[in-house]
Amino acid sequence: MNLLPNSGKFWLKLLIFSLIAVIATAAGLYASVYNFFTPKRIETLTQSALQSTQRTIRFSPEIRRSWFPRPTLTLKNVVISYPNSTQAAIHIKETNIGIGWSSLWNDTPIIEKWVLKGADVSIERAENGKWSLQDLWQQPRNTATLNRLVVENSTLRLKLDNTPYTIEDFSLNLRSEDSDGRRFKIGGNIRNPQFPLEWNGNGLLQTNAANWSIPEFRFEAQSRRDQNTVKINITSALDWQTQNHTLQVSNINLRADSVQQNLHLTAQAPLLIFKDNHLSLNTVSGAFTAGSPDSQWDGSFKLDKTNLRPSVITLDSFDLNGRYKNQLRQTSFTVSGPMLWQKKTGLQSDSLRITTLQDTVNRLPQPRFISMLDGNFSLTDSGNWQGSFKGTFDRQPVALSLKYQTQAEQKPRLEAGVALQKLNLTPYLEDFQAGSDDPYPKFLNHANTPDIEASIKVNNIQTPGFQLDNVETRLTANNEHITLSNFKAGLYGGRTEGGISIANTTPLSYHLQQNAESVQIQPLLQDLFGFHSFSGNGNAVIDLTTKGNNREQMLKNLNGMLTLNISEGAWHGIDMDNILKNGIISKDNTQQTPPPKTPFHHFVLNSEIDKGISRHVNTELFSDSLHVVSSGYTDLSTQELSEDLLIRNALNPQNKPIPLKIRGTVQNPSITIDYNRLTDGLNSPQEKQKALENTLREQWQWINPNRK
Repeated sequence: MNLLPNSGKFWLKLLIFSLIAVIATAAGLYASVYNFFTPKRIETLTQSALQSTQRTIRFSPEIRRSWFPRPTLTLKNVVISYPNSTQAAIHIKETNIGIGWSSLWNDTPIIEKWVLKGADVSIERAENGKWSLQDLWQQPRNTATLNRLVVENSTLRLKLDNTPYTIEDFSLNLRSEDSDGRRFKIGGNIRNPQFPLEWNGNGLLQTNAANWSIPEFRFEAQSRRDQNTVKINITSALDWQTQNHTLQVSNINLRADSVQQNLHLTAQAPLLIFKDNHLSLNTVSGAFTAGSPDSQWDGSFKLDKTNLRPSVITLDSFDLNGRYKNQLRQTSFTVSGPMLWQKKTGLQSDSLRITTLQDTVNRLPQPRFISMLDGNFSLTDSGNWQGSFKGTFDRQPVALSLKYQTQAEQKPRLEAGVALQKLNLTPYLEDFQAGSDDPYPKFLNHANTPDIEASIKVNNIQTPGFQLDNVETRLTANNEHITLSNFKAGLYGGRTEGGISIANTTPLSYHLQQNAESVQIQPLLQDLFGFHSFSGNGNAVIDLTTKGNNREQMLKNLNGMLTLNISEGAWHGIDMDNILKNGIISKDNTQQTPPPKTPFHHFVLNSEIDKGISRHVNTELFSDSLHVVSSGYTDLSTQELSEDLLIRNALNPQNKPIPLKIRGTVQNPSITIDYNRLTDGLNSPQEKQKALENTLREQWQWINPNRK
């Protein structure tokens, strides 16, 4: 006998009844879904979600319902308006709301998965601190439970303090809750042409009736500027207290890395609190490095007690310590003080301290730019700023005022006033003296450097070769030239006025114009040309141009004019009286003490300088016994000279003059009688010898008038 379960009819009947049951169940579920998502119910649910908001909601009449894998409602072109308006504040291309099966038969629906696709949301923060969508998220909580929320390919349009920001490709994935909380991911793009930003974050969300918190939040962003990548990483913990509307962000750690200049920045803040439009930070500290193997930046910073409000930002104190180092020098600086920003007046600090120091690297120390300044600083929102400081520069008292101004379609301008007790230029001329290939200040060639105008007063300026006192001048500087106009100074016991300019050519071009009065001539000529043959007090008119990156090049390219009018001085290296007295022309000066010189009462020189060679005609020297007229030239680069002199008897002008020739170097000239000029017009040797004897005898009587 066959057992019933093995009967073919039994299995056939079971299959048929099972199929009927499945079909009936599916039909029942399908009918339940349609019965639950009736147009009237959908209208009621959507309108109840916007109660007391004065907003309206509308969507496309095309409504889709599905029951697998869960009951799901699909709406398209959902539009939520602004209050009392038909303009769209939120537009959603498509939204899918999937509920749990149990929601079909009870009054506590469970939203298993809510998907928003192509949402376009506008959010604006008003001056009173309220958000434009605040009325939506502050609606009374309904009985529905949301397990998972997904936002895809959406756009957020933010407007903060009248500044618009657009986040595209916005995405959010909020997972179902487990024992630890809800895991989530968030991301988006800011498509700024200058600084595009791609960002994403993830963390763990924990919520309860009183607040929500994210005990671990990670944020990453990446941007590109001028084909250089910038990466930002932030970790922190967030806590929102619903009842007092307070956001706390703790254990903030930030790291930024940029390919450009190899920048690395780290910062830490233990606690940030945001409440009632007031953000406070107790402490922020960090460090940074940047640069290349040849030039490096590094430093640290610290901010104490920062408070940000809509119209006021206060900072009790900040400290910035930095250092810049290249192969030759390292420069360190510190800036510290309090800060205050107000919406109407801008940024200001009434107690700012700045220190700077620059020193050499791998060489003997040669510090410069040693400053310690205290003062005030203010910056307007338009970008204009000004400051006033007092303190020391290179350990000397200094007062400094600065004013920076920007104008539309014009290069910015920096105006300054400097009053300094003493300035030693020796350390600052090192690069020029070393023959640098680019001695023009590099910062003036930077695109962001403003045009500079400064009024300068310095009581004493020292250089390797000379000293200036009571200097007053007007400095103008940009990427084309540096000019010292209305230059006035005490120079070698006298005064000088004029101007100095440097043009940013290759090599550098210089123009010196000076009118010096009652100065000591010998150190003036020595410092300008390395020429020390004349001494005495007098006046000098100088108008010179040259090019070069060192002294040798400048002397070879020197052009212009020089006028000297000297009183009570001497012509050094030549003793005319002794030559005439003894009849000695070629002589050995090694045994003479003191060195030979020709005293005079008055000396006049008018010289034209061309390519480093100074030429003059009819230069005159007057002494008690002599009247000398000279013509010739001096090569200022090689210090070689060629002079033709005519020496006359100052007491007896009718006597025949003696012509001399001077050749050789300024330090050791060779002096001979010009026999050709002396015997010009005579034919026989006897006549020439007689003329020479008579002339020398006359000269002997010049020096010894009592000799018979």
